[in-house]
Amino acid sequence: MEANGYTIKDFSKQFPTDEACLDYLFKARYPQGVNCPDCQKVTKHYRRAGAKDYVCEFCGRAVSPTSNTIFHKSATPLRFWFYAMLLMVSTRCGISAKQLERELGVTYKTAWKMFKQIRGLMDGEAEPANEHIEIDQAYLSRKQAGSCVRGVEEKAPVAEMVH
Repeated sequence: MEANGYTIKDFSKQFPTDEACLDYLFKARYPQGVNCPDCQKVTKHYRRAGAKDYVCEFCGRAVSPTSNTIFHKSATPLRFWFYAMLLMVSTRCGISAKQLERELGVTYKTAWKMFKQIRGLMDGEAEPANEHIEIDQAYLSRKQAGSCVRGVEEKAPVAEMVH
């Protein structure tokens, strides 16, 4: 599997554990640091051992990088979510919830929920975790649904931008 040169080996190196995924999510959501509402300033936050949140170095107020995201209150490991997203964006002809079930080793109900929420983000139906603008591109053909056509000769370029 390869998404613009990003392989499963690269994924495993970048996200070896759920903690690595949580740290990545924290840095992506708070690139300038967390503005602590209690301290009323940007403060350093440290991950609380054994928890999915980070606490202010001064007052101890906790923030969770998963709050208000598709990961919020999910018992599914973050690494599974990240891998599911990689599969969904790197597969030429798309991937089904049934295939996610097989790839992740989760129940179909879990795979379907993940698929629906990730697809919602990709289609712009859900709010992104931060204010970044995401752009995606594809080539679409008029072939029958479900068929996979190689090359771009008979395809129209399409771009989508989500704010």
